[in-house]
Formats: sequence, structure tokens, C-alpha cells
Amino acid sequence: MCVSNAAIRLELRIASLETVIWKRVFGYWLSSWHRLPNHYLFQCLWRDDFVNPWVGKIHAKLLSIGISPADSLKMNLRSAKRLIEQRLADIENQHNLAGVRVSAPPGITE
Repeated sequence: MCVSNAAIRLELRIASLETVIWKRVFGYWLSSWHRLPNHYLFQCLWRDDFVNPWVGKIHAKLLSIGISPADSLKMNLRSAKRLIEQRLADIENQHNLAGVRVSAPPGITE
């Protein structure tokens, strides 16, 4: 019997590699924003006419999970990380549940 990755991740309560990477990216991005003195570097990136691909991808991902990039930067570091990580986990669980096919017990045909 073959078991899908989604079923294994649900049972073991582990995140996919993509989710783990996005959590790390958001954690680094938020930490950098909150730890730089007066936010000079990120203010320049934020207001620059040139759209930095890194910042653009982060903004696009935040918007795709229903979080405003500007609002996430206004929150304190711990709250913003918690909100983003929870949203990523919720979305992944929804995808995993949608991807798991319920199979009949042995001996019963569909």
C-alpha cells in the first residue's frame, strides 16, 4: 500500500520543506527589519523605485496567504512571526487534508 506525502506529514505533524523554508525567510526578513538601527536599509528597499526581487517575492507570498506586508512590519517581532507561521501551518494543513484520499479498509472494494 502506498501512502502519500501529505498523509505522512499530517500523521507526523511535520511541515513540508517549502513551509519550513518560507518560515525561515519570513523570520529572517522580520528580524532584519526589527534589528537594524532606524530601519535604514529596509526603508531604502521599501521606497526604492527598483523592485528588489527578494522583497517582491516576500510581499507576494505574504499577500497570497492573506497578510499585509506593511501591517506585518508594524507588529512586534514575536507577534508577526507567530501570525505568519500559524497562517502558513493552517494553509499547509488544508492542502494536506485536500490531498489525502480516504481509502477503504482492506477487504472492501470501492
